[in-house]
Amino acid sequence: MKFILILVFTFGLNALMFRGVNDKLTEHVIQQIREQVKNPLSQNYHSAYDRLAYYVDTFGPRLWGSENMADAVDALYKDIQTMGFDRTWKENLGEITSWKRGEESVTLFDPREIPQKLNMIGLGWTPAGSVKAEVEVVHSIEELKSKDVRGKIVCYNFEWNGYDSGVAFRYAGPVEAEKAGAIGTMIRSVASVSIASPHTGMTDYNNIKYPAVAITVEDADMLDRMRKRGQKVVVEIKTEGQQYKTTSDNVIAEIKGSTYPDEILLMGGHWDSWDVGSQTGANDDGGGVIVCLEALRVLNTLGIRPKRTLRFIAWSGEEMGQYNNGAVHYALNHGKENHIIAFESDLGSTKPYGFGITAGQQFTQLVTYLAQEYLTGIGAERIFPNDGEAVDSGILAEFTGTPLLNNRIADNKNHDFYFTYHHTAGDSMWMMDPEDMDDNVVAIASIMYLIADYDGPIPKD
Repeated sequence: MKFILILVFTFGLNALMFRGVNDKLTEHVIQQIREQVKNPLSQNYHSAYDRLAYYVDTFGPRLWGSENMADAVDALYKDIQTMGFDRTWKENLGEITSWKRGEESVTLFDPREIPQKLNMIGLGWTPAGSVKAEVEVVHSIEELKSKDVRGKIVCYNFEWNGYDSGVAFRYAGPVEAEKAGAIGTMIRSVASVSIASPHTGMTDYNNIKYPAVAITVEDADMLDRMRKRGQKVVVEIKTEGQQYKTTSDNVIAEIKGSTYPDEILLMGGHWDSWDVGSQTGANDDGGGVIVCLEALRVLNTLGIRPKRTLRFIAWSGEEMGQYNNGAVHYALNHGKENHIIAFESDLGSTKPYGFGITAGQQFTQLVTYLAQEYLTGIGAERIFPNDGEAVDSGILAEFTGTPLLNNRIADNKNHDFYFTYHHTAGDSMWMMDPEDMDDNVVAIASIMYLIADYDGPIPKD
């Protein structure tokens, strides 16, 4: 809080240090953007929602390397080609290894007299197998190490306190369970609540040989209660996941800068998704991709050509996190280009109120000044220093040191709304709000324009 107050005070004294803005022109452009997107009579009104709904409804979930993903990539590319950008292209990632889920199940035997199927989902790339054994419930890795789980199936029933509190169990929990002698793993879904829906995600599949699955929050608590009252719990896990070779593409488009074309502002999201429902990937991260694309399209429709190049990207393969995914491919092939900033939207598209930024102090001051000076009218003026990283943009920053930006949207501290639906069949158009998506388009187009059209040199620190 002290740092933010110092920044605000500094801007009050030093606003004149940022002389690279034509106030009247800038205010006019921001108003144009807002009118183009928020006016019910405009063809751009709710276009982000409508475009996303078309892809979600038509192609379904977009697992990396799947036919659905390939078809959705091709359709997105063809769509973007009609938008009149200066350049639109695809970049093939070469050969990749993907994964098909196959049939899978968890059946509860003891203490039930009649076997009961539990709602479950295999963790990403879990090996194929069938195991039936007694279950031991643990609440931490430390507790796991204190119990004899040899020949048993371990169930992790951890306490939710945000995504970071659970994702470690999903990724490393199966490895630790097998090290202790377990022959299978179930994890409580990494979620704020589950509404009887299991949440998938990647696990450390290279270092396990037995099935690893997620069950619902409700069922993890049920098994925990059974064990605490001394009941014997027996389940059977069956999985059929298989790896296969294929390929995939990033999709890229740009408006070339009028004055500094070699200075690039990158913005986008990941086009792949998980595979667990009929619409999975609407919010994570189809919405993020589309609001960034719409931001670029609206600027292009208005004939706005900022001084620096604005580049859109739909990254491929974020969910599986492989060494040769779209983010790594882009960083390797474009890392030597002069990226001014990389923006990523991957925490949903609820109502925006500002931006997180990871950059040097002077660049952070510039962005904060621009936001507070010009974005108060659209409610997106709050800036959060040292908090702009996202997964795909973070790869570019790791390779090149590029400053990072992301959108701050309405949710609580732990993003409980987002993680209720994250990686589930519930990640659907039902949770997308057309007005909120429009607000994201306005906010993203505005902040990217402000930085791209700034007339002075962009601070490097």
